[in-house]
Amino acid sequence: MPLRIALTLVTGALGGAVFAWLHLPLAWMLGAMSLTAVAGILGAPLGTNRRLRIWTVVALGIVLGGSFRPDTFAHAAGWPLGLAALTLYILLLFALGYGLMIAFGRVDRATAFFAAMPGGINEMTRVAEEYRADIATVALTHAVRIYAVVFTVPLYLAYVEGHGVAATIRPVMAAHSGIIRAWAGGGAAGQALEYLVLIAGGLAGWRLAERIRLPGASFVGGLLVSGGLHLSGAVTVQIPVWGIALAQLVAGSMMGARFAGLSLHHLARVVILALVSAAIMLGTAVLLAPVFTSLTGVPRLAMLLSLVPGGFTEMGLIALSLGLDAAVVAVFHVMRVVYVIMFAPVFFRWRHRTGSVPPEAG
Repeated sequence: MPLRIALTLVTGALGGAVFAWLHLPLAWMLGAMSLTAVAGILGAPLGTNRRLRIWTVVALGIVLGGSFRPDTFAHAAGWPLGLAALTLYILLLFALGYGLMIAFGRVDRATAFFAAMPGGINEMTRVAEEYRADIATVALTHAVRIYAVVFTVPLYLAYVEGHGVAATIRPVMAAHSGIIRAWAGGGAAGQALEYLVLIAGGLAGWRLAERIRLPGASFVGGLLVSGGLHLSGAVTVQIPVWGIALAQLVAGSMMGARFAGLSLHHLARVVILALVSAAIMLGTAVLLAPVFTSLTGVPRLAMLLSLVPGGFTEMGLIALSLGLDAAVVAVFHVMRVVYVIMFAPVFFRWRHRTGSVPPEAG
């Protein structure tokens, strides 16, 4: 297994380097995803490591938490209305995806239900298992959808909207020291203490979020603690560029390696459906982003990234690379997953009782 992980990371690094050389957006993540996915499908002995992936997601949560500022919520008066409308938006995306899966997916209704629900891949797979859906199809559909969305959105922004997404994210450093650094007397020692508090806090946040069973605990825990530290002004440091690139590389490699060992025959049908679903979701987000902008006052591009159901980590990274408000993007994506986790099982059981889902499927 260590050799497989090493091969995965080397393959991802090669893909990231090629994408960076070509000046493509989010090069280290998209390049790693692409080359490891292709290598895995072609039979390369790749592997994933859950612990490594979790640490990487924690790091990215800490990075995105750095987008929170003391004035982040100064213009948040419209956010509650937008978050309420988000529930209707989720139902619309689900209805479109479910209709597509039923019409063309050749799967049972339980599998179509959880494959179409725009929640996190890990959470939907776990819930789908409880209701005896086809876990492999649910997981693969979500994986391909997320891959397609993450890959497509930067290209859409660059070539349709005219907003180039940087190959490597360069976080904006605050002009002043945080409270902790000032207390330590400033200088390199104070900065090191800020880094220590930020990283230790992110890890502690992950553990606490995991203990209280928050969805996406590894990401949300680090995000909340880092966001709180930056909101309060306790710290102002950001994870350095090389650290962000490394985290993107690992995250992209682990995502691409999910496709290792899949047969092309099984992959083809699911990939086509997932790509169509991703296109529908992106198109719906583009159409409705101005509506949500009018409700929330959030700029249209930031709102677009808040609505596109890709991974919340990846959408936040895209927002950072564009210099947009990554905090609002993170909030909307976290709430989307929370809504889905809370209400998807209830909605499924209701549909089961009303006869929308045959008993043998549920």
